[in-house]
Amino acid sequence: MDVFVTGGTGDIGAAVVKRLKSDGVRVIGLARSDVAAEKLRASGVSAYPGDLRSPESWVGRAASCDAVVHMGATFSNDMGRVDRQSMIALKQAARHRKQPLKVIYTGGIWLYPAAARDKVITEKTSFSPLPAFRFMTETIRTLSHGTDLNLAVIHPALVCSRQFGPIADMTRALKEGITFETRATADTLWPLVEVGDLAALYAQVLKQARFRLSLIASCIPGISVGHLASHISARHGLPLDIRTQPAPEDADPDTDWKAGYALSQNVDVTHAQRAAGWQPEHSTIEDLVVALSR
Repeated sequence: MDVFVTGGTGDIGAAVVKRLKSDGVRVIGLARSDVAAEKLRASGVSAYPGDLRSPESWVGRAASCDAVVHMGATFSNDMGRVDRQSMIALKQAARHRKQPLKVIYTGGIWLYPAAARDKVITEKTSFSPLPAFRFMTETIRTLSHGTDLNLAVIHPALVCSRQFGPIADMTRALKEGITFETRATADTLWPLVEVGDLAALYAQVLKQARFRLSLIASCIPGISVGHLASHISARHGLPLDIRTQPAPEDADPDTDWKAGYALSQNVDVTHAQRAAGWQPEHSTIEDLVVALSR
């Protein structure tokens, strides 16, 4: 199988590329720069020159593959426009294929609303995205219409690894003896997923014959920030203080990427496992903290 990947050098993308390569998939990664191309080649995959801002430079190559995994993002003021433009161009490039192009689009848990502790968010919960990510819901609707694409959407929870994510950030603050500052309160619930487990879900979805899927990728349904901090403190035998940090007064909601940390969400973790045969290795908070808090 040939799979074209955008965002293959990012935190999530690098893990997905590694997993696909280990599964014997031939990966072609979009490379905006020579540095990105070198990273892709160093991971054993092919690099294809192009830029999300100029989709005409790469969508033809992407549409010639068996599948496309879209994880790229600019995190700039025009991120929504760039994302939508590139996905519309990809859909148009796929119109003349004999078989619909498989596409995995990366959404996110912050497309869903905050929910009370006794309410569980599922894939059937209506979107209520943060302003900064509203464009994703529009793009998902566009990609879902028609028969040119077989679309699967993966909505990652807060992604954790040893290098990045809430557990790594908390561990770093604890070891440096500083307060962990966050938009959340101690009672805010965070759904979590380990990055290798998330990559395994992408790989598993690519194997599915039934491809029109929407999946929440979470191993931990929702753990309070205070409870998570206590686990990390117990792991290291050191106290970790938490301070709620308000949004900056001049924050623009349309570009406030960190606003989601204030959302309290409790999600269903079973649908992705049933629908895709996903078997995450880190399914308890103890597993996550032991594996990542070092």
